[in-house]
Amino acid sequence: MNADDLGDVTTRINPTLTNRRSSDQADTLKVGSILNKRFVLKEVLGSGGMGTVFRATDLRRLKAQDQKPDVALKVLNIEFRDDPGLFIALQRKMKKSQRLAHPNIVSVYDFDRDGRNIFMVMEMLEGKSLSHYIQKIARRGGIPFDKAWPIIERMALALGYAHKKNIVHSDFKPGNIFITDGGEVKVLDFGIASAAVKPEHQSYDGTVFNRRNLEALTPTYAGLKMFENCIPDPRDDIYALACVSYELLAGRHPFNKLSAQKALETNLQPPFIPGLKRRQWNALTHALALRSEQRTASIAQFLDEIRPKSARSGGVVKALTPHALILKRKQIRGSVRQFLDAIKSRLPRPSILGTVTVMVSIAAVGGYVYIYPSMNAAPPAVIELTPEQQLQIKDLLELAQIHFDVGYITEPQDSNALWTYRQVLAIDPDNQEALQGVEKIADLIEKQANELLAQQKLDESLEKIEEGLKAQPKKDRLLSLKEQILRMRR
Repeated sequence: MNADDLGDVTTRINPTLTNRRSSDQADTLKVGSILNKRFVLKEVLGSGGMGTVFRATDLRRLKAQDQKPDVALKVLNIEFRDDPGLFIALQRKMKKSQRLAHPNIVSVYDFDRDGRNIFMVMEMLEGKSLSHYIQKIARRGGIPFDKAWPIIERMALALGYAHKKNIVHSDFKPGNIFITDGGEVKVLDFGIASAAVKPEHQSYDGTVFNRRNLEALTPTYAGLKMFENCIPDPRDDIYALACVSYELLAGRHPFNKLSAQKALETNLQPPFIPGLKRRQWNALTHALALRSEQRTASIAQFLDEIRPKSARSGGVVKALTPHALILKRKQIRGSVRQFLDAIKSRLPRPSILGTVTVMVSIAAVGGYVYIYPSMNAAPPAVIELTPEQQLQIKDLLELAQIHFDVGYITEPQDSNALWTYRQVLAIDPDNQEALQGVEKIADLIEKQANELLAQQKLDESLEKIEEGLKAQPKKDRLLSLKEQILRMRR
């Protein structure tokens, strides 16, 4: 990760200067230091009001011959480690962040301490922040909607996923969004502030940070209610998302970097973006409404209103521009790998229990078990699903739905809905949601094959049938349809 990505600074910091600066805050930590006998600090990536960010090598990953053993490690500043109440508050926030497993949200692996050093371990990203991207395109007056759409959609899906988990970002801004070298879009710092800057030292997009309760806001992207210390509302994130989307499309902030308070006082209106279709413009201004009661109510509504018609079909993205398709493939492939690696690294091996032990656990606590029949006369082995495995299944099912929603049904390889449902069934062969998901995929492909047959596109219909048989090899209707087409071709 670059300096501005987690520390919200604009360039890599000279290691000598930063090491001297961090020595006052983190027990003379420097490049070469080792935390918890596990993380070797390799390079200073940046520094902000909240802490110093290092690239670090995880010795456990290195020992396991992980191809990507490096992580981003943020060491918190002195005020965090010396305030027990603040440490507890931050730990609670980090627990929330760890619940978010989504391809467009940076993975938070751990939150720990070594002596007086408190640190968090996160996914290592290579690329640039969206703030850098916007600064680059601002000179050209923004980018066309079809090029901005994949980025807008990925940001929205990340926020929508978090909202379903009852988590509001509360500090969504270009500096908290990252575009990797592979084209993935990642949202950072859910539930925490990327910088803890005192108000008198802030730039227009600096974060106002309350160290006691860890609530943060950036005036330029904060809705009116946030200035009134109201309970975080998903519509706050929608306003910030609309501001960021406007900047992508226009190369400038919709209200000239003024806060929502100032914009309301002066009755400021966002200038129309030339080249934007009326439909997209209406969706954008709806989400930019300064009063929350007039604003778009949900991320789903925002996507439905702004999504291009070519990508609209019952909520499933079907038609994509070449740029969007390439970006989506890179996003899903890379993120799923990282997502699964993160889950696997936390999973214990399943315990094999005897029949008597299992019966006791069922009677005592309602244990969640599956019995696998054996061909010999010995009592069947019982595999008990641990809480971690149950959480893994839950995350995989959510990921499968994401793949399905963006149209990745059986492709690309190892990054599609069918593959993900099969990962669930490899853990729990009787999982009803995964079995229904596979059946849903086969039904969808059958429908597509019938539509192609009605158009007399026999070869394409056969290809679809073969795709469906990957999901359910013995599905009667698909087999019958295949036989029908083969007879027609004779």
